[in-house]
Amino acid sequence: MEDKQRSNWQQIKDSMKDPPPERLARIEYQSHFLQMIGITFVCIFLIYKGFWYIIFALIFGVGISYSQGMNAYKKYNTIKQYTPEMNPRDFENDISPTRRRSNIVKYVYGEKVNWGIAIVSVLMTLFIVDPTIGRLKLSFLYPSLILTLYFGLYFGVAYWFAYPIYKIRVKGGSKNAKQR
Repeated sequence: MEDKQRSNWQQIKDSMKDPPPERLARIEYQSHFLQMIGITFVCIFLIYKGFWYIIFALIFGVGISYSQGMNAYKKYNTIKQYTPEMNPRDFENDISPTRRRSNIVKYVYGEKVNWGIAIVSVLMTLFIVDPTIGRLKLSFLYPSLILTLYFGLYFGVAYWFAYPIYKIRVKGGSKNAKQR
């Protein structure tokens, strides 16, 4: 049991050491665009509160984030052009357990499964949480429960249903998958 845990821990460490370059580039351009949205919301709030002179910081911050985001997006597209698409047969050999599960789920259900699971997790949270509890509790409970449900549904339930379908589509059934 201890050897299996050690190998799982080593597998996680190895996957964190060597992420694929297109994933890093995608995270970079997405972070710049999210930074742009964050700057916009904060500056609009401050302008609403009467700090009108913050408008120069808004223009400067959004401009810088936009230009950095566009450069990162061009870099992402360039990297994506030169990296071959992963063969569905190789999904199980990926060193990252989350990337392996994510690739299998996206292969079986398509690219839009993320949005469907996100909407389901938000709706489930609305039904689970009592909205009459205090504001402070709600501000911590809603995001944490939404994230927990999302990861549980995506990496747990969706993968649980997708993996047998993946084995049938790619490997030719569960018996053939174990032999290969």
